Amino acid sequence: MSASRTSGLEAPASLIDAHSLCAGSITDSGSAAFGRQSRRGAIRDRIVNLLLRTPESARTRWRRVWYRLLGMRIGRGCRLAQVSVPRNPWDVHLADGVALDAGVVLLATGPRGRDPRIVIGRNCYVNRQTYLDAALSIMVGSDVMIGPACYITDHDHGTACDRPIRQQSLVSAPVVIEDGAWLGAHAIILKGTRIGKGAIVGAGAVVTRDVPAGAIVAGSPARIIGWRQGR
Repeated sequence: MSASRTSGLEAPASLIDAHSLCAGSITDSGSAAFGRQSRRGAIRDRIVNLLLRTPESARTRWRRVWYRLLGMRIGRGCRLAQVSVPRNPWDVHLADGVALDAGVVLLATGPRGRDPRIVIGRNCYVNRQTYLDAALSIMVGSDVMIGPACYITDHDHGTACDRPIRQQSLVSAPVVIEDGAWLGAHAIILKGTRIGKGAIVGAGAVVTRDVPAGAIVAGSPARIIGWRQGR
């Protein structure tokens, strides 16, 4: 076959060029349209999320005003979702930038004293359904993250055999969670314990003794399973 002739399976160069140009035009225009649609979608999503947050933002401002009027100390920039303070609001102190998500309970028990029973430090985040139950003192440092459905208490009941447990006095010892610690979901922190600076408590752990700074603990009762890198 001569070089000047083409086989039945070969398309003329002019047709190939025309097809390539047309395909390129379709691809380019399709990408541009998709890009415009993606940008419009992103803007729409931001607007929807803003609309969802707006009513809650108004409610959290009202909660801050309400709880301050009741005696609770609340710093600047705090966010209070649908939280519960069943009694003794004067026993709760939130530093600047604290965020409490929906279902968080801050329960303080006992007569009014000189110092608050529940103190949460700057820029802490407490996730949904977490319960802080204080009869003496629960102190949470700055930049602490507490996962959902955790339980933190500084007391339990007496266990003498001569009368029902419900009739016995509380036995209390302070709880301290130091700066930068992280408590995983469903962790339980019992009375008289200290979580060291930057420590990590695994999900579902039950802490019955002190956790050193930088340690990673898990299990029931919680035990050290590792250390944070760079310690």
